[in-house]
Amino acid sequence: MINFNNSNFFYDPFPHCILNEFLENTVYQEICKEYPDLSHFEEVKSKKNENKFKKYRFANYLKDTNSFNNFINTTKATKEFYKYLNSDKFVLSLDEFLLKNEVELRLSSNKNSNIKQIIKNLFSKKKKIDFEFSSIPLQNGYIMPHTDGGNKLVGFVIPIIDHKDQYKADNLGTKIFKAKTDKYKFNFYNKTVPFDHAELVRELPFEQNQMSLHVKTFNSLHGVGPIVNKGSDENILRKSISIFLLK
Repeated sequence: MINFNNSNFFYDPFPHCILNEFLENTVYQEICKEYPDLSHFEEVKSKKNENKFKKYRFANYLKDTNSFNNFINTTKATKEFYKYLNSDKFVLSLDEFLLKNEVELRLSSNKNSNIKQIIKNLFSKKKKIDFEFSSIPLQNGYIMPHTDGGNKLVGFVIPIIDHKDQYKADNLGTKIFKAKTDKYKFNFYNKTVPFDHAELVRELPFEQNQMSLHVKTFNSLHGVGPIVNKGSDENILRKSISIFLLK
């Protein structure tokens, strides 16, 4: 279902890439149309006054899984995409793509194991992915630089473009960072890093039918914003789907 053939791969400071036209355009457009409205979302609140982010989310890992599953079952394209992401076929295709780009995720210590059996053993639990609808206000919305939790293998971000005014803002893309300060350079368990201690390496475009991918490492710092609104309605949001392949 995902087309891995049109990619732009980067290795510094950690492996990440952009996949263009990653879905059939009609499928992508349907997923955009099926994106849930804000009534489904919860506001994400930082713990301990850390101010990690300013966003809303609706995800399969929250306590109310019934609401998420009920919503997915009302969709067609999103449901098929979600089903595909939870399949061995997706994991095999991803593994092949990463290996072609010299990125090896050691799925088993047994080098003689068949790759299909390795993956089946690794992903034997029911939920293989975290799947999150994420909406960030265009007025000062942000996600601070972070590396993702230690239970993640690979992260993906899909921009949802369903309103032309979403482009009336700066800093919409996912930003790739390096830590400026030594004490922030090893960060396996997802401690956030202040923006002023992170050096911007590149900003991945926020475009239609595009998916970015990054391998979770001890230094896979990435974030969003702060977004600068340049004239759009304050009710317009930066919408995306975030996906994480789990260990």
